[in-house]
Amino acid sequence: MKRLTRPTVAERAPRVRDVSNSYPTLLFRTSLPIRCLLLMLLLSLGFGLTGCRTKSFLSTKQEIDLGKQGSHEVEQELRVDTSSADADRVRRVGQKLIAHMDRPGIPFTFKVLDAREINAFSLPGGPVYVYKGLLDMMGDDDDALACVLGHECGHVNARHAARQLSSNLLNNILITVAIPNPTSANLAGLVSGVAGLKYSRDDEYEADRRGLSYAHFSGYDPNGMLRFFDKLSRMEKRQGGSDPEWLRTHPLTDARVERAKTLIRNSNFRYGQ
Repeated sequence: MKRLTRPTVAERAPRVRDVSNSYPTLLFRTSLPIRCLLLMLLLSLGFGLTGCRTKSFLSTKQEIDLGKQGSHEVEQELRVDTSSADADRVRRVGQKLIAHMDRPGIPFTFKVLDAREINAFSLPGGPVYVYKGLLDMMGDDDDALACVLGHECGHVNARHAARQLSSNLLNNILITVAIPNPTSANLAGLVSGVAGLKYSRDDEYEADRRGLSYAHFSGYDPNGMLRFFDKLSRMEKRQGGSDPEWLRTHPLTDARVERAKTLIRNSNFRYGQ
């Protein structure tokens, strides 16, 4: 069976139809002043309400639909463990978190992938996956598991992937409006790096904060996150600096660890209930 390595946000997001191809002819025929007005409008949509961060153009229903499509693709490539004690444990801890989250209406699911990678990820709209390798490394620490699942749910509730997908769409539209006759070089310059998008440092901080809050309000010890971080750090050292898969898209910096410690020490649990 084909092994599925840790995808980036862009790679693990479901493939959606490129709607930009449905309007380029009309836009290319418009005059330069009209293209400039359209460009200003699109920039205001992308940046006017959220500073430098693109607002998500996706509705909750669209996120849920994308998540369903993405989970189908994941489960076509990797075996999902549905009947083991690990599967029951992940469902139990995940379901306990849901009642204490701050975004109602998301149909979260929690599943175990039968693969040895030390990894976990979520998709827009609620699917959360944990690899057996991560569970084995974590041992029987349900507090740590709750924090990791809460972190992945935090990405969903904060719409991090949805914003990045919206950013991709906005870039495609901007290219169409701004460049009357786009060349390969023009396109490459404007969209460089988009295909390899990962969560930003601020996204990771926010997901940590949400995960700690959800775990706390669900009755779990948020210090489980620190124990998980410590295990990852020690594993990285044993492997000679080679990062476990989870760290490749969730970098474990000193600042990130210190922020988590400060949140716990100050009982700064602002998300959930």
